[in-house]
Amino acid sequence: MRLLRRKPRSFDIQVQDMVLHITAGTDINEESRAAALSFWEQLQAYSLRNPSVRTSKRPIEVPDDAPEIVREMVAAAGRAGVGPMYSFQGAVTDHVGRFLTRSTSEVTVSTGGDYFIAGKKRQKLTVFRGLDGGSLAVVVPPSANGLGVATSAGTGRVAIDGIAVVASSCMLAEAAAAGVQAILPKQGGFGAALRYLKKVPGVLGGLVLVGDRIGLAGGLEIAA
Repeated sequence: MRLLRRKPRSFDIQVQDMVLHITAGTDINEESRAAALSFWEQLQAYSLRNPSVRTSKRPIEVPDDAPEIVREMVAAAGRAGVGPMYSFQGAVTDHVGRFLTRSTSEVTVSTGGDYFIAGKKRQKLTVFRGLDGGSLAVVVPPSANGLGVATSAGTGRVAIDGIAVVASSCMLAEAAAAGVQAILPKQGGFGAALRYLKKVPGVLGGLVLVGDRIGLAGGLEIAA
């Protein structure tokens, strides 16, 4: 996946096995690294106490004394009907992006097909159709606080050619995309996946590509 927009300042930071690509209007390399490490360490420390945060495929509950990033991740996954393991990467992406919006109004944080995007203008995001099937571009609406996008290009166990989910947070988008992949293999799964996306609170829209079928849910717009 690649973002179709001008990149004034771009750099990568690595946190354990995650590489975050950051684009912003100002030089915030060190701040980004510190924020990413802080959020990652909170998640890691708590997951050692409660391993189900990293391993559960089904919704779970955590006590009120869990770190905020953990509580939000668990809640987002629960709204999508999946376990928090599917929102782990999105949680780090979200929280780094939100931290950086304190310093700049234009920021994108991406890793592994997940995006946090904050900006004053509509932006285009390319969604590739499998390995050699071309691509489509979807419109990400402007948001001062940032929106989350989860994308997939025909990877994983499900026979899909592409997915894009836009939501109020990256962790929710990532969880909803996992829900789509769980639904698609079932009989009538294509239509059921689109109906599912419309029902998840906080999901703004979604795109599902399977063969020559293009499915849109919610208010997601395909760019010209």
